Amino acid sequence: MNWLASDAGMVRKLIIKDWQVYQKQLAGYVAAMLLALSLVGMGTPWMASAGALLLLVLLLVVGTYAIQSSIMAERKQQTVPFIMSLPVTPMDVYWGKLLANLIIYLVPFVLVVGGLLALILTTPRPDGAVIWVAVVAMFMLVIFCISLCVAIAVDSEGWNVFTMLALMTLIGPFMYWISGFDGITQYLKSDDIVWSAPVIALLSAELAVIIIAILATSWLHARKTSFL
Repeated sequence: MNWLASDAGMVRKLIIKDWQVYQKQLAGYVAAMLLALSLVGMGTPWMASAGALLLLVLLLVVGTYAIQSSIMAERKQQTVPFIMSLPVTPMDVYWGKLLANLIIYLVPFVLVVGGLLALILTTPRPDGAVIWVAVVAMFMLVIFCISLCVAIAVDSEGWNVFTMLALMTLIGPFMYWISGFDGITQYLKSDDIVWSAPVIALLSAELAVIIIAILATSWLHARKTSFL
């Protein structure tokens, strides 16, 4: 059972192909995110709230769009015979899809998280909010990675849509929960950026979920001997 791609050059071409297909749509999402960041930076509470909500929605939409377009839509269009005609193995295609989607998502993700952290650290806002942003951002990355891994592993549009919706419903309760989380709430309105043990444990748990999801999906694909 081989977990690795047989041809790194072909994986790179598959990633570039997906990137070129979605770069125009991605540019539109990035422009909308810059607008949302500008709303957050205006300082008034209602503008900042509107901008933050727009950023959250855009992060969800861009991730869902990438998964729907590059994986689920291609299955509907029955592109497997075309892929089988190429000199690739199932693991080449798997790593190509996984890495392409991660790159497509990480571009706007890094922009949003970096922009929010810059706004917090360069304005009179309490710097302690950095910890809250980091934990929420990692949770958003967890949601995307699990949705992506399920979409790759499960050939069922119904289950994929159900998984995405189920994960999205967890965002509100999670944000409410960490607002009272030990190690975050006491510094939320101060300028102290404290990476306490509970916060490190929480971030480590989120990272572990991402790693486990990718390893489990890789193991399932490594067992395949064909594209079917």
